[in-house]
Amino acid sequence: MPLNNPSESARPQRQINDVDYVGSAEAMSILGVRRETLYTYVSRGLIKTMHRPGVKAKLYRKADVEKLRSRAVARSGGPQVAHSLRYGEPIAQTWISEITAHGPRYRGVLARDLVRDGRSFEFASELIWTGLPRTRDIAWPPLQDTRQAESLVNLALHSAEHVTPLKLLSMLTTSLSAFERAEDDMQTAGFAACRRLLQTLAGTAGVFGPRAQFSAPRDGEFMAQCVARGLGLGDRPDAVRAIDAALVMSAEHELSAPTFATRICASTGADLHACVAAAMLTQSGSMQVGGAVEVEALIDALPFGLEPEDALPLAAASGFKSNELPCFGHPLYDGEDPRSAVLLDFIGRLDTHGPDTPRVQALVAGARQAGQHPNVFAALVILCKAIGLPNGSGAMLHTLARTSGWIAHAMEQRLTGAMLRPRAKYMGQHHPR
Repeated sequence: MPLNNPSESARPQRQINDVDYVGSAEAMSILGVRRETLYTYVSRGLIKTMHRPGVKAKLYRKADVEKLRSRAVARSGGPQVAHSLRYGEPIAQTWISEITAHGPRYRGVLARDLVRDGRSFEFASELIWTGLPRTRDIAWPPLQDTRQAESLVNLALHSAEHVTPLKLLSMLTTSLSAFERAEDDMQTAGFAACRRLLQTLAGTAGVFGPRAQFSAPRDGEFMAQCVARGLGLGDRPDAVRAIDAALVMSAEHELSAPTFATRICASTGADLHACVAAAMLTQSGSMQVGGAVEVEALIDALPFGLEPEDALPLAAASGFKSNELPCFGHPLYDGEDPRSAVLLDFIGRLDTHGPDTPRVQALVAGARQAGQHPNVFAALVILCKAIGLPNGSGAMLHTLARTSGWIAHAMEQRLTGAMLRPRAKYMGQHHPR
């Protein structure tokens, strides 16, 4: 079953990933400071700036400005909730992962080191869940019965038109929640239910491959091998290594919006599948992996034989702002997203390249020359294009991988025994009685 590629006319114009920049006047207004103080913040590295081609005035990263304001409000004893819920101050404790200048660290281990050592997604998942990984990589036992999953997948495909991988994963997980058995609860089943969910999701790759059917991992098969086989790559070692790296690097990233949704859902006592489904539905937004559609549209609009210096002008001619490419830049990293650097390095290690490889390499080179760097969403799309996978594959890999992290956060939140229930600050009028 081919993956869908929306036409250019149907592509909505939207902002990607909440990477906003403001002018100096707005930055000073938000902070309540003079121009000299703003410049001091910039010189100290507290606020990142961006130059626009041909424009002298700088732009200031809004996330940094709001983070400074939230600190000032906290020191003054004022309300903090509205600003701390943006890219800013921590609002939850976790022992699962942390974001560092070298990328995410899982239970104290850098994700990039796991990739360097050739660790599997299964190994990384067990590390994220328990902090006690196995001494070696071991494939999980295969699913004993796939009839329910196959039926649910077929029902979803026959009930909806233009089913993308992300939509199928969401529908399947939501449906599994309706049929969850008591022994599947994450508190009573250990990690068996968690493994089954991930293996079931991996089986959906076959739906979008040449055989167009659900195909779960076989006996002794790792999930990266299952995904590669399902998408029609056979047992290509280079493709399997790249897919495994994509899964490991994407597995966890602290308290992203979908992860926060998972924790809210888990705090109410909802079942495992419901917690993951809540995250997947949040994940579909254009500021999350849903923005990968824009990256695919951008690449598809670029001509073959593209030169790096022509990438941004041609992107602008196709309707994409040359200084605001979709899924380029990440507010939590200065410069290049470390996860992307790891994934894009795998393009050079491929034995066989897809037809889009030259133009995606030219796009990355041209963007980097202009100071723009792909974040993990764009890097996944670019890597999948280089492998020769169809549109939608990058979003599928990220969602499958991130499910591992969502499971860990759901379990951790359950252990707190508390329900997440933030309060809102009413800003409307008060009417006298």
